[in-house]
Parts: sequence; structure tokens; C-alpha cells
Amino acid sequence: MKKKLQVFISSTYIDLFEERQSAVQAVLDAGHIPAGMELFKAGNRTQLETIYKWINDSDVYMLILGGRYGSIEEDSQKSYTHLEYEYAISIGKPIFAVVLNDSFLNAKTEILDEKRVFEVDNKEKYNDFKSVVMSRIIRIANDPKDIMLAIHTTLNDFLEEYDLVGWVRGDSTEVSISLLTQTNDLNLRIQSLEEQNRLLKEELNKFKISFDESLAFEGHEILIEGSYEERQGNRPGAYSYKKRAIQKNISWDYMFLLWSPRLLSTLNSTKAQEELGRALKDYMGRYFSINDNQFNIIKIQYHALGLIKVYEARSTSGGTAEFISLTSKGKNYLVQKSAIKKQ
Repeated sequence: MKKKLQVFISSTYIDLFEERQSAVQAVLDAGHIPAGMELFKAGNRTQLETIYKWINDSDVYMLILGGRYGSIEEDSQKSYTHLEYEYAISIGKPIFAVVLNDSFLNAKTEILDEKRVFEVDNKEKYNDFKSVVMSRIIRIANDPKDIMLAIHTTLNDFLEEYDLVGWVRGDSTEVSISLLTQTNDLNLRIQSLEEQNRLLKEELNKFKISFDESLAFEGHEILIEGSYEERQGNRPGAYSYKKRAIQKNISWDYMFLLWSPRLLSTLNSTKAQEELGRALKDYMGRYFSINDNQFNIIKIQYHALGLIKVYEARSTSGGTAEFISLTSKGKNYLVQKSAIKKQ
């Protein structure tokens, strides 16, 4: 009676999603039973113990090695894939590995970002692990078909070479395989949706605006202090002007929303200071001038919040001058707070 082997499939996840799918399908097509991370998520000691139990209960351990080292387990500082491989060797489990060659990996960079295909953070650990894997019997894959071929060939060899326990289901075998195939399809669909959800969250986070809570902004006020000149006298030709002080509280976020539309085009600091006074004219009740010290405080605060960029550059006159412009964060905040929503 033909035995059905349980094959534990080990690999990194996001970068090798399609390759895992090919491996799982090949195991099913060969009439065997796949097992792997589709059934659990890595992340703590209990889950690592669960992984080891699945390896114990499996007949064969299979590794798919791409260009990534994988998630790091905190205690050992090794990747989960590395730990799985070492454990399978330590208990004498029949092992085979499929290693994706460089042309295979380079082709994947046309679809995925290069950092999601090749290791960046733990390159030395990856190279050490790969050296260990390459020192044993492996199959090199140029494409997904090579992975599927390696599985069919190797499992047949293992059935002849090892006295494996395997599974025998009698008359219910075909039904079990059918259910496993359906379960696998559903698991792959769930993983695909989870990946889409993760990518959507990343896109949404790009538009999510947050600020350093230690910095005054929304709901916090500043006392605007400035001055204006008041005309004295009524006789023509006999006017005089007297400087008057003016002050009023305003919240940091409201002042930014009044000023920022005038910074959509880059301005030098002198012009930006004048435009701040004009932006506050209706709020203060008249035209006025902000003193230089307070303007510097305002400028530094919005720069610290990441809403404006303050920098020196060459001016049209040939010298250098200080310029102010909105950052992407500043523009996004202006749009989110000022755009008119549907009623």
C-alpha cells in the first residue's frame, strides 16, 4: 500500500510566497501531505516549540532557500528558517533543499523590491547559513518548475531509501487529499489577502500624520506679538505716525493653516515673514508686523514639527539667502485639514 509522506516545507515567507505555493501543490500532486508555516505564525517560544513538533511529526523536511535570511528568533539571534533546518538535522530527519539560483532571484526583483528578495540586515548570517546548506545534497532551481520537479524526484527517492512511517488512509485517502487541496487553496487565498491588507496598511500609513507629543501644536496656543503704525493728526501734510503694539493668542495648528497656503511656493524668509503677517491680518483685526524674534520661534517650531523646510540657497542676486517651503508632511496636513468634504 502506497505511503503518503508528510513533508514539512521550510522557507522565508513574503519573498517566497509563489515558490511555497508551487512546493505545496507539487507535494499534493505527488499524493503526499504538505505541512509548514501556513498552519501557524512565527513569533515566540511557544510557536517555535510548535514548529519543532510539526517537524517531529513529519516524514521529510524540505528547505527552499532564496535570497533572504528571514525573521530572527530573539533568544538565539538566528532566523526561524535556520533553526528549523538545524533542528531537522539534529533529529536525523530526511532532508533535501532547493536553492534558487541568482538568475531566478534577479528575475524576482522585477516584481518585488530588491530588499524583499536579497538579504540586507543579516547578510553575514545568511551567507553562513547558505554555506551550510550548500555543503549537503541540494537541487538548484532556475524557475518554479524546477522546484516541483525536485519534489517529485526526491520524494520518490526517499520512499525507496528510507523506511518512513508515512500515512495510510485506506479508502478515504482520495477524499483526504481532496480536502487537503481545498484547505491549501483556502490557506493560500488567506495569505494573499493578508499580504494585500499589509500593503494597503503601509500605503495608508504614508498619509497618516503624527507629531512629536513633546512639541506644542494642535490645541496649544502662542501669544502673537507685533506692532503697527497709527496715524496721528487730521490736517493735510501734518500727519505723524505712532507705533502701537498688538497681541493675541492663536493655536499653533490654526496659524499654520492660515500661513501654509502662502508657502506652497518657496519664499525667502523675509517674504515668508511678511506673508505670515498678511495671513493673520483678519484674525488680528488689522495689518501688522511680527517681530523678528517671534518669527524665528515660529519658524523653528514648525521646522521641528516637520511641517516646513528651512534652508540656505543661492539667491537671484548671486549671494545666499534663507528660504522656507512646505514639506510633504506640511502639504498633506494642509490638504487633510482644509479640503472640503462631502456633506
